[in-house]
Amino acid sequence: MDSIVKPVTILRRGHSYQLYFRNHDGLRRRLSVGSDVQQAQRICLKFIDWLLEGKDPEHEMERAKQTEKAKQITLKDFFPEFMERYGKNQSRGMISRYYDFFKNICRCPELTEMPLSSISKRALIDYMKARKEHDGVTSATVNREASFVRGMLNRAVEWEILDFNPLHGIRLFKEPEKRDVSLSPDDAVKLIEALPTPLADIVEFAIYTGFRRENILSLSIENVRLDRSEKSGEVILIIKGGRKEVFPLGEQAVEILQRAIGERKSGYVFINPETGTRYKDIHLTFDRAVNKLKLRVGDTKLRFHDLRHVFATWLHQAGASLDELRPLLGHRKRATTDRYVTIDRKAAGKVLNLMPRIRQKESQPDGFKGVRDAADTY
Repeated sequence: MDSIVKPVTILRRGHSYQLYFRNHDGLRRRLSVGSDVQQAQRICLKFIDWLLEGKDPEHEMERAKQTEKAKQITLKDFFPEFMERYGKNQSRGMISRYYDFFKNICRCPELTEMPLSSISKRALIDYMKARKEHDGVTSATVNREASFVRGMLNRAVEWEILDFNPLHGIRLFKEPEKRDVSLSPDDAVKLIEALPTPLADIVEFAIYTGFRRENILSLSIENVRLDRSEKSGEVILIIKGGRKEVFPLGEQAVEILQRAIGERKSGYVFINPETGTRYKDIHLTFDRAVNKLKLRVGDTKLRFHDLRHVFATWLHQAGASLDELRPLLGHRKRATTDRYVTIDRKAAGKVLNLMPRIRQKESQPDGFKGVRDAADTY
């Protein structure tokens, strides 16, 4: 008998009507529903239906308000809330990309001034086509911007501003085949030796770890754990999606960290000698060295992000499986066959020793006057 829904009662208090009911926890509740008796009766019937369906009427009323709000709030209105509740928890690089994405999207008022609940796949695809036609950007660029908008609406659903994401299942534009990065160890050595000492450390560390640029530049000593006796270690990184994860390090990466950190106990690992703090960006110096050496990937120049490809390619060629590489790269999605594999990040970290040592360090403090032994180890 306890499962029988108690009746919902309408009572007038002053100039307004109130509904009295018991929720599914047995608590007596009272809710004001305005001064219109017919409206009170309609809401009363809704309350009875919700209670019969096992729902909380107060929660459903709040959802109804949010749905009504979604009919008015635009993508432009929602962006500040998205950044406050979600965006600010991402890395500096990702936050910067969010603002760049939205800056471009705001050039299309038809999209940004459209209510969230009215945004359609057709409207977003029209924007993507116009962006390619007028700005000459690639499919990959517009796909990232479209994914950003879709991600914003996912958060709106999560925060119960929308009942569903109208962009769910949107088909993005086909992109060219993946970049075939085939940097040789000899070319890697030439690139490192063409850079000033701090940046050379950063590039070499990127090759030995596969970490993203921002993860390396923002890496703090407090998030590094080294076992000097065994020449092993691990670092804590915040990767895409705001997830904090622990990544193992190979012997070569540990040596670079020991050299860069020295006796310091805190602060950033890689310090810009001109500012005394972390690097904000290194693309100008990196690009200058790449252009000087004429390092190319297909029809474009080598990018810093391509060093992640170098890391993965070298390990794969040395015998590491894709399942072993996946956790080392911090990838979340996996192919269908990967769903049957239990990922052990520490076990996968053992394959880091397969990385070819591209330079033999000598005992000099700066560690940059070594002798190349790439040909013998690769």
